[in-house]
Amino acid sequence: MASDSDCESVYTDTFENLEDVIPEEIKNITQLVLQCRDFKGAQRTLHQYIQGGVYHDVIEHLKLQEYYPKKLTREKALVVTENTISSDDLNDPGKIPWYILQNLIMCNYEGRCFKLNQNPSLSGFEFSSLLQVTTNNTVDTIELSPLDALVALFLCCDDFLRQLLVEKMSMCQLAIPLLLPYIDTIPHTNEMLLWAMSTLRKQWKTCSGLSCERSMLFYPLPTVCAIRLGRPRLSKSKILNCVISDFKHDIFFHSGCKGGTLEKKISVGLLEMAWYLPTGKHQDTFPDAITFMNLRGNASHLKEQSAFLSDISLATIAFTSSDEFKEEDTVLLESLYKQNGHLILVADGPPGQYLKESISLLEKKYSTVKDKHLRLIDSSKQNKLQVSGEIRKSLICIYKGNGRYFVTDRSIQMYADLAKTMRFHVDESTLNCIQAKENVDMMSECLKLHGKEKHLPLHVITIEIGQETKERYRLKKKGTMETEKYVEKVELNITELRSKQKCLGNHTSDMFKLFRRSYTPNYPALKRKYFHSFVKMITDIYSIETLQPILQEYIQKFNDLCEILQKNQNRETPESEKRRKELDDLESKLSNLSLGLEHFNREIGQVYEMEWHMNLLNDTTIQFPVVVANMLLDGHPLELMDGDASHVPITWIKAVLTSLTNIIGDKRMFVLSVLGIQSSGKSTMLNTMFGLQFAVSAGRCTKGVFAQLIPVDDALKEDTKCDYILVVDTEGLRAPELATTEHNNRDNELATFVTGLGDVTMLNIMGENAAEMQDILQIAVHAFIKMENVNIKPSCIFVHQNVTDVAASDKNTAHKRKIKSMLDQITLNAATEESCTGKYKTFSDVIRFQEHKHIMYISSLWQGDPPMAPPNPGYSQCILQVKKQIIEFMRNCQAKTVEDFKYRLSDLWKAILCENFVFSFKNTIEIRAFNALETEYVRHSRTLRRNAMTYGDELQIECNKLTANEIHQVGKSILGKQIAKFEKDINSFHNNIEDYFARETKACQWKARTELKRDDLCADIRREINDEFVSIRKKIVGKSEINSSMIRYEKDILKKAKGLAEIFRENESISGSDLKKTFDEEWGKWISDIAPSSGYIQIQSSLEEITRKSYSRYQEEVNRMLSSKSSRLYQSGVFVGEDDLDFGSVLSKGVRLLSGRAVSKSTCFDEAKSFTETLRSEVLRKISNYSNECKNYSASFGSELFDFLATQLSDMKIEGEIKFKEKGIVRITMCILWSMIPKLNELQIQYRHENDPRSYMESQKERLWQMFRDECTVVEIYVKAASVVSRELESAIRYCLPNHCKTGVIDYLRTSPSRAFTNKMSLHAQMLIDIARKHHFTFYREYLRKPYRCMSTYIGEYITKSCLLNVMNEGNSVLQGIYNQQLGCLFVKVVEAITDTCQHYDRKCKISSWWPKFLEHIGHDLAVKTELGFFNEDGSFEVDDLKEKLLSELNRSKDKIMDAFNPQGILNAIVEPCQQFFEEDLLGCPELCPFCKAPCDLQVGDKYDDHRTEYHRPSGVAGYKWHRSRKLSIDICTTSVMSDNSFKNKDTKQKWHPHKKYQTVDKYYKAWKIQPVAGESQLYWKWFMATYNEELAKYYECEQADIPDGWKKITWDSVKEDMINTYNL
Repeated sequence: MASDSDCESVYTDTFENLEDVIPEEIKNITQLVLQCRDFKGAQRTLHQYIQGGVYHDVIEHLKLQEYYPKKLTREKALVVTENTISSDDLNDPGKIPWYILQNLIMCNYEGRCFKLNQNPSLSGFEFSSLLQVTTNNTVDTIELSPLDALVALFLCCDDFLRQLLVEKMSMCQLAIPLLLPYIDTIPHTNEMLLWAMSTLRKQWKTCSGLSCERSMLFYPLPTVCAIRLGRPRLSKSKILNCVISDFKHDIFFHSGCKGGTLEKKISVGLLEMAWYLPTGKHQDTFPDAITFMNLRGNASHLKEQSAFLSDISLATIAFTSSDEFKEEDTVLLESLYKQNGHLILVADGPPGQYLKESISLLEKKYSTVKDKHLRLIDSSKQNKLQVSGEIRKSLICIYKGNGRYFVTDRSIQMYADLAKTMRFHVDESTLNCIQAKENVDMMSECLKLHGKEKHLPLHVITIEIGQETKERYRLKKKGTMETEKYVEKVELNITELRSKQKCLGNHTSDMFKLFRRSYTPNYPALKRKYFHSFVKMITDIYSIETLQPILQEYIQKFNDLCEILQKNQNRETPESEKRRKELDDLESKLSNLSLGLEHFNREIGQVYEMEWHMNLLNDTTIQFPVVVANMLLDGHPLELMDGDASHVPITWIKAVLTSLTNIIGDKRMFVLSVLGIQSSGKSTMLNTMFGLQFAVSAGRCTKGVFAQLIPVDDALKEDTKCDYILVVDTEGLRAPELATTEHNNRDNELATFVTGLGDVTMLNIMGENAAEMQDILQIAVHAFIKMENVNIKPSCIFVHQNVTDVAASDKNTAHKRKIKSMLDQITLNAATEESCTGKYKTFSDVIRFQEHKHIMYISSLWQGDPPMAPPNPGYSQCILQVKKQIIEFMRNCQAKTVEDFKYRLSDLWKAILCENFVFSFKNTIEIRAFNALETEYVRHSRTLRRNAMTYGDELQIECNKLTANEIHQVGKSILGKQIAKFEKDINSFHNNIEDYFARETKACQWKARTELKRDDLCADIRREINDEFVSIRKKIVGKSEINSSMIRYEKDILKKAKGLAEIFRENESISGSDLKKTFDEEWGKWISDIAPSSGYIQIQSSLEEITRKSYSRYQEEVNRMLSSKSSRLYQSGVFVGEDDLDFGSVLSKGVRLLSGRAVSKSTCFDEAKSFTETLRSEVLRKISNYSNECKNYSASFGSELFDFLATQLSDMKIEGEIKFKEKGIVRITMCILWSMIPKLNELQIQYRHENDPRSYMESQKERLWQMFRDECTVVEIYVKAASVVSRELESAIRYCLPNHCKTGVIDYLRTSPSRAFTNKMSLHAQMLIDIARKHHFTFYREYLRKPYRCMSTYIGEYITKSCLLNVMNEGNSVLQGIYNQQLGCLFVKVVEAITDTCQHYDRKCKISSWWPKFLEHIGHDLAVKTELGFFNEDGSFEVDDLKEKLLSELNRSKDKIMDAFNPQGILNAIVEPCQQFFEEDLLGCPELCPFCKAPCDLQVGDKYDDHRTEYHRPSGVAGYKWHRSRKLSIDICTTSVMSDNSFKNKDTKQKWHPHKKYQTVDKYYKAWKIQPVAGESQLYWKWFMATYNEELAKYYECEQADIPDGWKKITWDSVKEDMINTYNL
C-alpha cells in the first residue's frame, strides 16, 4: 500500500508550481494506482487526469465543444459573414477562436494576441475546480493565455483547416505548432503536425544571390532549438525573436505580448517552429536558411520533447536560472552535453554555486569532443539585443566551424520519421491519409521517370481543338468554300483530334491511371480530399524543382543579352538575336514544364469531353463532373478557361456546374471577378480576403481563369439573398511572358469574359505607374461598354494597392478625381472604337459609378522586405473595408443561380469566339427569363380567357330567359354580375403577375410590356363580353314580336291538343299507332292555320344571276364553269389553278445570290392557293357575323360577297409582280362562292327556324306529341308535370352540353401530357414531326409558303385528333370521356337543384310555383325557359311524388343522351371555338426570319419588336440559291451573318449588302436578332434538306444543293428524338 508521502512525492515531481492544497479525490485516485507499485504510471495518470480536466474546461470555456476533436472544417471557417470581431468585442470567451481565425485568415498577425475584456480580478482559476461537477462560476471567470486558445483551436480544426492556418501563420511570420500536447490519446502524449505542414513553401536568396524556392516538408535545414530549464528571469521567446529577425515582430509569443503574462494551462509541451530566411544581401544575419524551434514549458519536465530536440538540433539554446538550478535540471543539462549538437547556455545572472559545479563537472566529462561549441552567456548585465547578438555570434561560429555537420540537416518529413520512432502521434496516421499518400508516392515515382507530356498527353491536342473551335466560329480560312461545308470540315477536324485523344487515352500512363482512380464513384470522399491535396503538394514540388534551374538559366541568359546590347549600344547583332531565341525557348519551356493539380483536372475534363463528343460516356466517366463539383465545394479552384490553350472546355464546365446544382440545388451565387496587371497582387488579395487557395507562386506563371466557391452565413444569406460567393480570378493582363503568344486580343477577350461573368468586377491597380493604370483601365472600359450594349450591367470597384498613406484624404481625393478623369477620356475613345459615341460620354454613362465609394486604397502588403518581413496589419484592415463594400454590392445585386451562371458563361464564350462580341452575344439568361415570363403569362391569360368564355356562356343563358321588356334593366344587371366576376379574375391575374415579378426580378425589365399586354387583353375581353350582351339584346328585342306570336300559336295548339286528348282518354281500346295517326292528321290541320314566311331563296340560282351580271364579258367562261361537272366549281377545296396566274416575263429574270426566295410556278401557285384560302376564311367570317345579326340571305348579301372577292383578287400581287388573270379572277370567285352554298343554306335555315313561327312549331311537334300521349293515358298531374319538366331539362342539357365539352376540351389540352400546346415552340415542333411522318414533300408545300396558316389548320386537326384518338380512363376517347364527365356534372347540378327546390315545400305544391323556384336554384347552369311549353295545368301534387318521378325520368334521359353521343356533331360545335382559343397564344408573333423564313418564337409581338428564333434553317428551305451556280444554298442564317458573304433582294433594292450588317437594311431586319453561331441548326432541317433536296430543287426550279456528308447520315429516328428532347414533348 502506498503511503501519503508517496503521493505527495508524485504530486511534487509532477506539478512543482502547484501551491494549492491538493484535493482528497486526487489522492485517492493516485493511491489506487500506486498499489501496483507503478510510480511512473501514477505520475502519468495524475498528469493526464489533471491536464485532461483543464483541457476540457478550456475547450468548454471557448465554446468549442461541438468542434472537438477536429470537427471544425475549412468550409465553416471560411463562411462569409458581415460580423467582424474586433479586439474591443472580446467580452465573451466564445468569440476568441473566431477572432483568431478571422485575423489569421486575413493575414493579420495581431489576431494571435489579445486580452479578454473583463474584470482582471476574476482571472485565473483554482485547480480544485477541475474536479467539481458544476463549474459555471469558475469557467466564466477564466482568463486564457492566447497560446492556450491557439492550441485549443488547432485541436478542434480538421486536417484541412489546420493546413490553411499553418499557411496563414507562416505568411504572417508567426511561429507554427509542430508538436501539440495530445492529451486524450494514450500512450501518445504529443501530436506532430506533418500533414498541416505539407503545403508550406518558402522563398529566399542564397549568399550567391540565387533565388531559392523550396517545399519545407522535404528540404533539409540545420535546426536550432530553444528550451528553458526551470523558471529563468528572462524571456526565452523574446530573445529568440531578436536572434531570428531584426524586424520588431513577435514571431514567437512571449510575456511582453498582449495576454503574455497569463498562466499557460494547456500549451505546456507545445513545440513551435519558425525559419530564418536570408535575402542574399551582405547584411544577412546568417548565410543560409535555418529552422528555429521553441519548446514551451520547463524542458526538465518534458522529457519526450527534449529527447526529440536533442536528436535533431545542430545547436540548443538553453535558458536557465542562475541561482535556482535543480538536480533535475542537471540531468537534462547532462543530456544536452552528451548530444551531438552544440550547446549555448544562457543564464539570467552570474552562475550560482550549484550551476558552476554542474557546468565544471560536465565540461571535464565531455570536453573530449573536438570542435564542439559549448558556451555560457550571462545575460544579467546585457539587454535583450546584446544577448541575442551573442547568441547570433555563437550560431555563426557554429555554422562556419568544423562542427557544422555534427547533426544532419533535417526536413519536416525527417522530423516525422523520428517522431514515429518515439511513438509520437503523427497527424498523417489516419487510414485514408496513409492510403492516399501511398497512391501519390507512386505517382511521384512515375513523375520522376517521365515528364508532364507523357502523363498528360491529351492537353497538347486540346490546344489544337481550341484553335479549331475558334476557326469554326470565325471562319478565317474558309476561302471560297460554302460555309456549311467548311463548318463540317472543321467539325471533322475536331472529331479527328478527339479520336487522337481517344487513342492516347487508351494508352494512359500509370500515373494518370492512379489519378483517374480517385474519380471513380466508390472512392471514399475523405480519402479523395487527402489524395488531391497530396497531388497538389507533389506537383508544386515538381514545378519548383524542375523550373528552378531553368529560371536560373533564363536569368543568366537575360543578363548576357543586356551586356551584349550595352556593348553594342543597343544595336541588334547575330549574337543578341541568338540570345533572344534562347530566351523565347526557355519561356516556352517554363510554360510547358509548369504542373499543378489543375493540369490533372484539365486532363480529366478532356477525357470527359472526348467521350462526350464520341458518345462514349460510361458510368465512371459520368461521375467526373460530380467529383470536381465536390472539389469546388471543398475549396479547390475550378479552371474555367484553360490558360495554355486560351480555350473554355464548355461541355466540361457545364457538366461540372450541372453536377454542382444537383449537389447543392440551384442556389444563388454572387459572382466577383478580378482583373489586374500581372503581379499586381490580385490572387494574394483574394486569398487574404476570403481565405482562398489561388496560386500565387509555386515557381510558375498562373494562366487562365479560375473560380472558387465560398458559402455565405445564414444572416448574410437572408440579407443579400445570396447563398454563395463565386470568386473568379484571372491571369495577369499584359503578362510579359505571354507577349509573343499568338492569341489575338487575348487580354481583351479575358477582360470581356470575366467582366461578363461577374456581378461586380474588381479592378486591381498596383503602384503609381500611370502607364499601367492606363492599360488596365482601357481594357476594363472596353469590356464594360460591351456588357452595357448586351444588357449586362455589372458593377465595378477600383482597388489601388501599395498606397503609402491610405489615410491621406486630400491626396486620395485628388487621385480619385484623376482616375475618374482618365476613365472619362478612355470611355470617349472606347466609345468611338465600339461605334457608340453618342451613347457614352463619361464612364458613368457606361456603369453606375461613384468615385468616392468605388475607388478604394490598400496599403503595402509587407512591413519591410521579404522574406522575413511580416505582412502589414493595415493591409488586412484595408482588405476588410473592400470586403464590406463587396457585401454592400451583394445587397443591391440580383444574384445569379448556378444554372444562370452556366448559361451566362456559355453565352459569353460563344460570343467571344465570334469576335464581334456585341453582335454575337446571346443572353440565354434573359431568353430563359423571358420565356419563363411568357409561359407564366400564357398560363394565367389562358385561365382568364377560359373563365371569360364561361362568363359569356352564362350571360347568354341568363339573358335568353328575359323578355324584350326585361332585357334592358335586368340584362344590364346580369351583365354587371358577369363583368364583376371577370374583374375579380383580372385582379387575380394582376396579383399573380405582380407576385411573379417580385419573385423573378430578372423579368422586371419586361414588366411594362407585360402590363400593357395584360391591359390590352383585359380590355379586349371586356369589350367582347359587352359586345356579346349587345348582340343578345338585339336578338331578343328583334324577336320579341315573333316570340309573342310563337307563344300565342303554342297555346292555341296546346288547347286543341288537350281537347282532342279528352276525347281519346275515355276510349281505352284505341292503340298507340292509331293515336299517333290521328295526332299527325290533326297536326297538319293545326299547323296550316299558321301563315308561312316568305319563300325560300335558291342560293345557287341567286349566285349564278349575280355572276352573269357582273361578268357579262366572260359569259363563255361562266357557262363552261357551270356546265362542266369536272370543273373546279364542283371539286371540294380546289379554288385556284396555275392557269389563273399571269406570270408574264417575271420568271425569266432568274434569282441572283440569295436574292430572296426563288420564284417558280410552284411557289407562285402555292402563294395563290394560300391567298384564296385566306379569302375563303374571310367570307366564312362574314357569313358568321351575318348570322349573329339575325339576318337572312339576300341577293344584296350575295353581291356584297362577290364584290369583296373580286376586289381582293384584282389587287393581289404575288412576289410584288405576279397577278391573277381576269378569267382567273372569274373562276376563283365562282369557286369560293359555290363552296359557300352549304353555309348560306344553313344561314337561311337557321333564320327560318328562329324567325318563322311555322318552322318553329314544326320543330316542337315531337314535344307536343309526348304531351298529347300523356294526356290521353295518364291521370296523375305530378306524372304529367314530371314528364314535361324532364323533357324541358333534357332539351336544355342537350343544348348546353357542347359548351361544357368545349371548356372540358380546353382544360384537357392545357394540361395535356403531350405538351404540344404548352407554348408556340412546342406546337411548332409537334407539327413538324407530324408532317415528317407523312413522308411526302407535298405536305411541306403549304408550310413552306404560309407556316402560320399551316399551324392554324394544324391546331384544329390536333384538337380533333386528340379528342377522337387519345384515350382516357375506362378506354373511352378523350371526347367521350369529357362528354360523359360534363354530362354527369350537369345532371348532378340538376338533381341538386331539384332537391333544393323540393325542400322549400312541406308536402304539396303547384307547378306554377315549383318551376320558378327551380329556376332560381339552377341559375345559369342550364338554358331553360321561364315558362314550361305545352303545359297549362296548375293542380296541386305531392312534392315527394314529383321528385321521385322526376329523378326516374331524368335517369332515363341521361342514359338516352349518353347513348346518343355523336362525336362528329360535338366536334363540329366545339373545334372552331377551341381552335380560336389556342390560336390566341400558340400562333403568337406572325413574323418570319427575313432569310430562312423560320417563324419568330415570341408568343406575342408586332412587326418591329425584337424577333428571334431558337433555331434557324438552311436558307435553301426557303428557296434561296447561289447567283452563279443556281444551286440551293445550305447556309444557315446564324452562319451567314458571321461570314463575309453578301445578299441582295427587293429589300436592299437589288444592291449587294453584307450579311454581317444585315440589321442596317431597314427596321424589320434590325428587329431580328440572329446570333452568329456556325452550323447551329436543328437536325430536323439538315435532315429535311438532305431528304428532299431533289423535290426542293424542282419546287423552286433551281439546281440541287451540295449537301454535306454529315447531313446525309442523319436518320429520322435521331431527328425525332432531338425534337422531342429539345421541346420536352
